[in-house]
Amino acid sequence: MRCSTVSWVVFINLMLFGMGSYFYMVWQYRQSPPKQSFPNISTYDNQIFLYNRGFLPNKKPTLLWRTKHASPSNVTYVKRSMPRFPSLHSHQAQFDGKFYTCLKNESAEECRKKTSQFKKKILVQLSNSVMEESNVLKQGNSNNSYNVHYAGPREDFNDKPPKQVLCELLSTKLETLRRADIASTEPLRASMPKRHFFENRIFNSCVVVASSGALKGSNMGKFIDSHDVVLRFNRAPTRTFAEDVGAKTTVRLLNSQVVTKEEFGFLKSSLYKNVSLVVWDPSNYSASLDEWIQSPEHDLFPNFIQYRKQEAKPRIYMINPLTIWDVWDFLQRNTRLRLRKNPPSSGFLGIRLLLPHCNLVDVVEYVPSSRVTKRCHYYDPEQNEACTFGVWHPLSAEKLLTYHMNEASDHEVFQGGFVRLRGSKMIKC
Repeated sequence: MRCSTVSWVVFINLMLFGMGSYFYMVWQYRQSPPKQSFPNISTYDNQIFLYNRGFLPNKKPTLLWRTKHASPSNVTYVKRSMPRFPSLHSHQAQFDGKFYTCLKNESAEECRKKTSQFKKKILVQLSNSVMEESNVLKQGNSNNSYNVHYAGPREDFNDKPPKQVLCELLSTKLETLRRADIASTEPLRASMPKRHFFENRIFNSCVVVASSGALKGSNMGKFIDSHDVVLRFNRAPTRTFAEDVGAKTTVRLLNSQVVTKEEFGFLKSSLYKNVSLVVWDPSNYSASLDEWIQSPEHDLFPNFIQYRKQEAKPRIYMINPLTIWDVWDFLQRNTRLRLRKNPPSSGFLGIRLLLPHCNLVDVVEYVPSSRVTKRCHYYDPEQNEACTFGVWHPLSAEKLLTYHMNEASDHEVFQGGFVRLRGSKMIKC
């Protein structure tokens, strides 16, 4: 009897010990940061991938708060600091875009129905992304590393006619720097162009080519090359992809990392030869131009100056960083919900850059078509929904506004893969 009692006591103690150990392990697991998965992609794309998600680009990705002008010696590291949506994957990619692609043997009515269904779903997803991002900001999880203090109205662009919204965008002050804008004591002054980008030049048709993975297999190359001006981004290639993205490049819009980091080959790569280059680097929201020149986010000035020296006919321009925030103000002014206080994407800056110089601007695979995919870029296999809906830039808000200003048909947008905006010379504001 005593042995039986002892056995039961031992058994119960072992059970309690095992359960305690299990709950302790579960508690420890929940206290640790979630493991991040980083695809095996090219050096360039890995750098941009990390940068856009709040990571320090090094051999072992480490989360950080993106402090202004931070360098490896003064970065502050904190857990769980990467911007995220509370339910980023809860509503995205719930449908296969290919299901809504019109087939050759379908009737016009069947195609119209598919297009209408896809339009409704993709616009809801973009709106949900803006809403979820706003919820994150309301909970106090916003990192205001650019010291943005917006005091203007927050309106709903849907309450305004598309022409009014487009006129508001055209009234923003995005411009490139000229020699006259730089203080005479600055070494940079001598390397600045005397004129603005495309000053006094107007083209009939221009196209902004997003680097979206949806372009793979799109056969849009001929359509893209038919435009007078073709704007591409960063290191997006054309060789071996011409059937889908075209072979023509007139302008490349580059972020400051591409210009500064040696591994991107800015001074050597043929991608940056015989084209017009426009580079940009964000400033503090309320900084003066002199303050930014003394402390840019990435020190792009040495390579900018060297490029001007080494090229026979350098066509390189630098966006005035103060005017980038004028474009951000436009986005927030036309969005009732709070936007993340980070600069607009290169895509939206590219649209604004061309509008004053083109009678029409087509924007390819920026507003998602039925070819939408989780694939980030047409030239690499990385899959991440943030490339379409945004995490760091206010990308979803940009795309909703772009669609609102668009004058192409829904078939052209959601089946053809492009939106069309009217340039400043074709609209009376």
